[in-house]
Amino acid sequence: MASKRVGLSKRVRFEVFKRDGFKCQYCGAHPPSVVLEVDHIDPVSQDGEDGLDNLITACFDCNRGKSDKLLSSIPKNLKDRMGEIEERKEQVKAYTRLIKSEARRLEKEIDQVQAEFKKAFDGFEFSPTFRKSVQRFLTKLPVIELVAYMALATSRISDRNGAIKYFCGIFWKSIKGESRA
Repeated sequence: MASKRVGLSKRVRFEVFKRDGFKCQYCGAHPPSVVLEVDHIDPVSQDGEDGLDNLITACFDCNRGKSDKLLSSIPKNLKDRMGEIEERKEQVKAYTRLIKSEARRLEKEIDQVQAEFKKAFDGFEFSPTFRKSVQRFLTKLPVIELVAYMALATSRISDRNGAIKYFCGIFWKSIKGESRA
């Protein structure tokens, strides 16, 4: 005797509805004008599986109209949407890689300015707050200029805090177009 098939869980049904934008993938109808169901693209009666890639959102009428017939292909709008989703995923991955790469570049540039500071004040590092300040400075000026400004500040001022203040003053004067000396 064959075992009785268990239906799809509410969670799976909701995931299919969510993926498909709560619209019938055959006719485009959506609630409240229709009741949505989950349809098997390849029918269970013809060995169709319960995996998400074989499930589709259908309205009551379209699901009954299709019945247990095999579709020769997935409806075009679902295929297109799946392609769009994959493209979005790839774009998000690429954007994330770009953001991480930019963060690493900024950290290295901040480290370069800090290395110049440490030449004069060995053993001392920038506070997290000052690292953020240097990061903002890097949006205005290239790292080579900031390193040069830190070298100037540390060569003129022998106090750590004073050198940092002098460095900031040189930066702001540069931004305003005033003389750096």
